[in-house]
Amino acid sequence: MTEQRLWKWLAIAFAVCGVPLLLPSPSRFGGVFLCALAACCAAQAAAVTAAPHSRRAHLVAWVGRVLFGAFVASFVLVQGVIFAGMRPDAQADRADAVLVLGARVYALDRPSATLEKRLDTALGYLHAHPAAVAVLCGGQGPNEPVTEAAAMYAYLEKHGADTTRLLLDDASNNTIQNIANAKELLTQRFPNGCTTAVITSDFHLARARRLMVRAGLDPYGLPAPTPYLYQRVALHLREYCSIMGLVLSGRF
Repeated sequence: MTEQRLWKWLAIAFAVCGVPLLLPSPSRFGGVFLCALAACCAAQAAAVTAAPHSRRAHLVAWVGRVLFGAFVASFVLVQGVIFAGMRPDAQADRADAVLVLGARVYALDRPSATLEKRLDTALGYLHAHPAAVAVLCGGQGPNEPVTEAAAMYAYLEKHGADTTRLLLDDASNNTIQNIANAKELLTQRFPNGCTTAVITSDFHLARARRLMVRAGLDPYGLPAPTPYLYQRVALHLREYCSIMGLVLSGRF
């Protein structure tokens, strides 16, 4: 197979995988990511085709090879970090407080499937540890009817959780703010300090643990399963971008 054909087949493969992910909103980021890769591979195929006749195209083709190689290497490395971080920590079993990180809320205050999995994990922990408290983290996005924290509170209350053990952070918009605001709430609840753990989706746990460390909290983790295969693929792609953003900004 010539190099030109290789890039064309890569472009086709990325496009075929990416276009179906553009339709469901939870996976749309993954679709955009894969379609962008398809466009880059198509451009690389054009550069390789023109390279024998143009010095500029020859240079572009070499830059494309280097950038694609760097992307593949970083993607494999980051996915290794993500998968290695999906394991639960035995030390989480003795946490005084768990941070439950929010996710999308739909109309009628209905938690998304991803958020339900996190809340079900939190319910199991609260039932097994009667003295523990949970901090429900999540503000209100532009396409959400209520704050994620409020929807989480209502879900846990409906399923029998003791609401006196629930603390709400309803002002945060990302994981960094989730953890910072939760730390402030826990300082008020436990002035002498407490052991902490974080509950979030399995793909998100490695990044959440790292941010817990940077905030000065115990980074013990409890993973919640990610529903639906297509959603798992899309979220792993988004998590790659999130971790790379932290790495490039020196926060990971």
